Amino acid sequence: MAALRGDCIDKPFLFSGGHLPDALRELDSFAEGSEFLVGHNVIAFDIPHLQAAAPGLRLLNLPVMDTLRLSPLAFPRNPYHKLVKHYKDGGLLRFNANDPELDARICLALFQDEEKAFRHLREENPDLLTAFHWLTGSCPEEKGFDHFFRMVRNSAISTDEEGRAVVAACLAPSACVNHGKAVLEQPSLRGWPMAYALAWLSVAGGNSVMPPWVRHEFPEAPRLVKRLRDTRCEDPLCDWCQEHHNSKRVLKHWFGFSEFRPAPLCEDGTPMQEAIVNAAMNRSHVLGILPTGTGKSVCYQVPALSRYENTGALTLVVSPLVALMEDQVRGLRERGITSCLALNGLLSIPERADVLERIRLGDCAILLVSPEQLRNRGFRRSVEQREIGAWILDEVHCLSKWGQDFRTDYRYVGRFIRESAGKEGLPPVLCLTATAKPDVIRDITDYFQRTMGVTLLVFNGGANRDNLDFAVVETTLEHKFSDIHQLLESQLSQEGSGGAIVYCATRKQTEKVAAFLVSMGWPAAHFHAGLTPEVKKTTQKRFITGEIRVIAATNAFGMGIDKPDVRLVIHAEIPGSLENYLQEAGRAGRDQLPARCVLLYCEKDIEQQFGLSAKSQLPLHEIQAVLRALRRMAGRHRPPDKPVEVNATPGEILSNDEENEVERDKNTEDTRVRTAVAWLEEPHLVSREENVYQVFPSSLHVPSLEDADVRLETFPMPYRGQLRSILKLLVSADPREGVTTDELMGASRLSSSGVARAMHDLERCGILSNDSIFTALVHSGVENASRKRMEATTALESAFIGLLQETEPDLQKGESSVLFLRRVAQRLRDDGYEQALPERLYRLLQSIESDGKSEDPGIGSVRLRKIDPETIQVLLQRDWESLKKTAELRRTGANVLLGHLLACLPPDVRGSDLLVTTTLGNLYAALEADLAIKAQAKDIPRLVERALLWLHEQEIVRLGKGMIVFRPAMRILVKPGKRSFAQEDYAELKDHYDEQVVQIHVMAEYARQGLADSRNARQLASDYFGLSREDFVSRWFPKDTKALKRKTGDASWEAIVGGLNREQHAIVSDEREKTNVLVLAGPGSGKTRVLVHRIAYLIRVNRENPRGILALAYNRHAAVEIRRRLRELISDDANRVTVLTCHGLAMRLIGASFAETMVQESDFKRVLVDAVRLLKGEGMPLEEADEQRERLLSGFRWILVDEYQDVGPEQYELIAALAGRTLNDSERKLSLFAVGDDDQNIYAFAGASVKYIRQFQEDYQARLFYLTQNYRSTKNIIRAANVLIDGPRNRMKSGHPIVIDGARQKEPEGGLWEDLDPIGRGRVQILNVDGAETAQAEQVMAEMLRLSRLDSQWIWNNTAVIARQWKQLQPVYAYCQASNIPAQLADYDAPQFWRLRETQLLVEWLSKRGPNPLNPAELDVFLKQQSTGPWWELLREAIDSYRLECGDIPLPALHLKEWLAEWGREIRKRQRGLLLVTAHRVKGLEFDHVAILDGKWQEHGRDEDPDASRRLYYVAMTRARKTLTLASMPQSGGPDNRLQELPGVFVRNAPPPVMPSRELERQYIALTPAHVDLGFAGRFSPRNILHRKLKHLQPGDALQLLRENEQWVLEHNGSIVGRLARSFTPPPKLCCTLARVHAILVRFRGDSDPIYAESINCDRWEVVIPELVFAIPPVNH
Repeated sequence: MAALRGDCIDKPFLFSGGHLPDALRELDSFAEGSEFLVGHNVIAFDIPHLQAAAPGLRLLNLPVMDTLRLSPLAFPRNPYHKLVKHYKDGGLLRFNANDPELDARICLALFQDEEKAFRHLREENPDLLTAFHWLTGSCPEEKGFDHFFRMVRNSAISTDEEGRAVVAACLAPSACVNHGKAVLEQPSLRGWPMAYALAWLSVAGGNSVMPPWVRHEFPEAPRLVKRLRDTRCEDPLCDWCQEHHNSKRVLKHWFGFSEFRPAPLCEDGTPMQEAIVNAAMNRSHVLGILPTGTGKSVCYQVPALSRYENTGALTLVVSPLVALMEDQVRGLRERGITSCLALNGLLSIPERADVLERIRLGDCAILLVSPEQLRNRGFRRSVEQREIGAWILDEVHCLSKWGQDFRTDYRYVGRFIRESAGKEGLPPVLCLTATAKPDVIRDITDYFQRTMGVTLLVFNGGANRDNLDFAVVETTLEHKFSDIHQLLESQLSQEGSGGAIVYCATRKQTEKVAAFLVSMGWPAAHFHAGLTPEVKKTTQKRFITGEIRVIAATNAFGMGIDKPDVRLVIHAEIPGSLENYLQEAGRAGRDQLPARCVLLYCEKDIEQQFGLSAKSQLPLHEIQAVLRALRRMAGRHRPPDKPVEVNATPGEILSNDEENEVERDKNTEDTRVRTAVAWLEEPHLVSREENVYQVFPSSLHVPSLEDADVRLETFPMPYRGQLRSILKLLVSADPREGVTTDELMGASRLSSSGVARAMHDLERCGILSNDSIFTALVHSGVENASRKRMEATTALESAFIGLLQETEPDLQKGESSVLFLRRVAQRLRDDGYEQALPERLYRLLQSIESDGKSEDPGIGSVRLRKIDPETIQVLLQRDWESLKKTAELRRTGANVLLGHLLACLPPDVRGSDLLVTTTLGNLYAALEADLAIKAQAKDIPRLVERALLWLHEQEIVRLGKGMIVFRPAMRILVKPGKRSFAQEDYAELKDHYDEQVVQIHVMAEYARQGLADSRNARQLASDYFGLSREDFVSRWFPKDTKALKRKTGDASWEAIVGGLNREQHAIVSDEREKTNVLVLAGPGSGKTRVLVHRIAYLIRVNRENPRGILALAYNRHAAVEIRRRLRELISDDANRVTVLTCHGLAMRLIGASFAETMVQESDFKRVLVDAVRLLKGEGMPLEEADEQRERLLSGFRWILVDEYQDVGPEQYELIAALAGRTLNDSERKLSLFAVGDDDQNIYAFAGASVKYIRQFQEDYQARLFYLTQNYRSTKNIIRAANVLIDGPRNRMKSGHPIVIDGARQKEPEGGLWEDLDPIGRGRVQILNVDGAETAQAEQVMAEMLRLSRLDSQWIWNNTAVIARQWKQLQPVYAYCQASNIPAQLADYDAPQFWRLRETQLLVEWLSKRGPNPLNPAELDVFLKQQSTGPWWELLREAIDSYRLECGDIPLPALHLKEWLAEWGREIRKRQRGLLLVTAHRVKGLEFDHVAILDGKWQEHGRDEDPDASRRLYYVAMTRARKTLTLASMPQSGGPDNRLQELPGVFVRNAPPPVMPSRELERQYIALTPAHVDLGFAGRFSPRNILHRKLKHLQPGDALQLLRENEQWVLEHNGSIVGRLARSFTPPPKLCCTLARVHAILVRFRGDSDPIYAESINCDRWEVVIPELVFAIPPVNH
């Protein structure tokens, strides 16, 4: 406590502690003899406290002078007094903290300045001073002001009559005469409100505003101003009102126009622009709809500028587009109006601070603000200092779910307007848009009525522009660019004036169009949101000035551009709505002269627009994912009865979206998260409060700024000045509120991280202590404790970086390489790093990418680009040594910080997620104390931030408050409970998205009508904006209203569902979400087609993200086929669908690579088991296991499984873990769609079990669908197959027999062969054959030859002979060889495909390519250089399949190596003749003609159930399309006897065999590696001639099989080139008549068993695998 006497200011009274009553008595004595008491806010604050503490004080009887009360009277003009904070509470501007003596001296100085100001006023405006005296000096309780003004005026207070007269004189030139008279007649005229009103009126018309504390304490003061200057009287003789409330005069004053725009007109003939302005100036609530280019901005600018001049009120304009804001500000500035400002997220820190300051001080008349700013505390505090004169909602259609651009932030506007108005009446609301159909108008008016009780006066000017000529021109993708050029040539002369805009749907397209136009000689440029602000500004300016004639732009251009002479607008692609089209087309002809608008229409563009619309949408599951992320951030153990506060940026929330559900796009993800939070507020799951920034409740250690200046001398300028600005703000801050970083950033002009560094520097030099709270969750004393995690992660990252450098040692800064994560993960795991999973490595890469980003010049150590889920392009942005040093410093800092956090725990505390609380100052100090870190670190705060984030990213700790230090954040209260965001909560947003679909269909119909007749298109547009929705739809879409709901065009819809039968259509178009489905599909019923079309439907019709879809095929060949069909349906979208086998997925999940190893089948099983363990999180706490699964799933939402009946136990567990079968939370389960047929389960020998498909419905509560229409076989074949399969028990399709498809119902039961074959007549033939296998072979093949002669179109490639066992096919093959029938044994596949010489040559070539992307053309060149052997042909087939699956995207060579390793597991050569195959190998194939050999069908394999053989025979039968021949041997049982009784079955005896049996007993054997001495050539030195001879051998070369030393050897041209294994035994009674090279394998030293290591003499050698032909030896006569 302190006091001064004016007559002795050098001897103050001071009290700093002690006995208060004694001090007050001393103060009373100190004041003895004073004439009056002076203080700042002394009336409202100090005197009440003194009266409460010591009511008998004599000084309380002194006249009181309050400098706060006097200040607005003495200094009403901007700039205000330098010692008074004009905004906020009007308090004194302090320079020291807690220095009452200094405060007293400042108050005295202020009082003296006030006295001077009033004495000056006595000379300049004595009437006003007299009025102040009369108005403020009459109150007995405030007699001090009478004394003061007597002294200043040298005159007594006026009489009432004199006082009213002098007030009237002051009002006369500045207000409405009639309202002035009414005010003067009020009994309550005298007092402070009128005084403050007169003070403001004395400076009205400029940029001065009434202090906010005046409006708060004396609300009648602003009411008086509003009544006197902003309320129109009806007196035509009132000069004031005629001048200031006449809209035309105001228009003339500010804009120089004498009249408003003549069109559109109201019904009474008044220009609508004028009518809207008049209503707004009369403070009506208005909705104005005016076409683009008809002056909407003037509708709010005229009233706003008038209101600002009249009352100093601020008009707030909510606008969704930054470009539009900038245009408005620029346009008014060009007219000399500088009081229009914009506030949005793109402003720099100094720019933002300047705008906020100008708002507070009154320099701003119109503030354009983006909706999200309404939650910003800095904005709210600034606006609180001003009176809001009106609210303008530009582009108000954003408020309506039926509008084309529904924005959730707009929904908050009503709440903010209502809350900010307080007890005062609502300011007038003016809503403006260029496009609003009836549903939108109704939605807007209902919103304001519901939320604010406001009825909007509607002015609807329609959407038509008479000066624009609209046309639709058909084009194609190939001719689009030339059509644009021709339109420009026809409408613009290249030398003339006027410009053109070409609107494109994508950024890439704008660049292509602009480049093309430049090549054609046009001065053109492109424009889109991805350009830097500088480029945008330059491009806009060049276009407006005419330097650029043509702009190719997305819709980001134009909304903020007011170029009057745009003569042509071309839409290169169809826009998303008629509203958008008219708005964008409305950029043309703004000078009211004729202009042309042309829409180039291409049917394929509709699909692109549907895709773009879907990409902009926020699906239900993303909102649910944001909710889960927020709940994670709130803590796993949230209190059940109260909300938890989360301060988080959108990026932080996304980092907690473990499932990657939210679409990652750096351009949109921030908006997506904010939108999701807004929708989560609706059902009260969260509450978003004011945006807050990290608060620094800092403790100052210096008494004054002067003391701080001494310590700041060591810092250079201008940084020293910035530090001083921070201190100045802290000194003057309210200690109860602290200071926000927003305010600190504004005061210092530093960034958020710059403020953090400044606070640290101030702490280091002892000026303050930073006690900002920081919290984290750690794990201590448990299995996977934070310390163990730290050690493991440190080791893994260090090894990872080392491996990266080892792989690319010569990579220089600025160069890039491609990283195949799976291969790197395998290498690291081979080195003992078990945690080296691809997902984990990618997280480490992302951390390395962030290293150094906060430093100058703001780049990370690397830059990443994800090519596909496993392939990352890495651009090196630091040299290897700098990268390693940066990462090492970050890890070291993280280790120290972790130690500090663990040390904060109480002793002996153990557990997971233990809460640790510390301060930022302590964290800084921990690093400062480490001398090694201090020596290396340039910036401790940045290192703290980076190290903490790394600890969080790697899940070593979980950060709480301050997760991202000093970052602007949303303040979100996460409400208690587990309720999710449900379908009903999403309903309104879904309505909007459904409306977007309708809008695209309407736009497409507009284009089609425009092609036929432009008048029809104009009528459609008129009806769209004039008729109700129901009437419009019934008029323009009378036939198929359902089509309006489809998120795809007619052509796409027809391709996906048009050719489906009723059953298929129901499955493909199932609209249920989060549902599991099992499709039981009979043979030939199109089950793969249904699966593919279901995927296409999800992507094209439901608009699911392709990256969220996982299709699992039973082998790579099936995966290729799925991809091929998908690409035919949905083009490039197919590339983003994940199509894998179960093994391929497992390898991706765990990062297994078999490209460099001899893979065994057991290795693939182990991979599946490991992947399941990983997904289940075995050995991990439940919560961490759940999070790991969700990360690994990487955003998958749909799993589609083909051939589910063939899954074994490992695949079953993998699919169950993926789908979340055992999870309780339904939201975290994936939708599972399986296709299969238990009747076709035939792989029990490989582990597949029919039980898994039969328990699917129970496992997943799935809905069953049946596919029973067969598109493959004839009725006769189908009937026979149905009878055969009807026997097994527990069939799932029992009661659902297979039938012929509807289109073939009327065809003959035997198909075309009823006429072609006079014997069989298209019936299933049961051919009775002799008992010997050779006889059966001849008789069956004789029948096939008979059939072939009946059909001139016969192709052996479409024919198959199927047997139960391979050996039964040997005599068939021998018959074919003897009869010159092209035949192919399906078991003649590559022995050890990966080790084929040809495969290894390709692999070696790929390895030399390194990690660089492989160009498809290079691969073509390599393959063309190779020979034409069978294995090179096989590799070419493999490469063709690879391209089908992966497209022509350049991928690293390692990617192809991994793909080949899996593809080679099940080789399926292209059929080049009659296929001889076992029933187990025929799955997935079909043939025109099929013969099934008899024998061995009743045998059961290991683990097979009793019905397995029947199912196997059924599979064989159902491969046939046209003819089916079933051989029946005596006493074998043959086919099911029931078949013989069927009308479509023909039983006959085969003609007796005629070919000598010795020809049919030939055996053609391709040996396997097990039959060969694999180490034979390896025992010779590398220089031995044997290796050269092997090198020259090719498949097909002749060999000789000889017996040597009791072992069989292979000779070529007299030299031994190989030896067979001792275990090899030739077929008995046969001799080898022919030997040739089947394949040549490559072996390596490491392949051999260690016990033979000493005998191996070379590192690499080749092995001959022979093909041998054995026959009965000739009989010697």
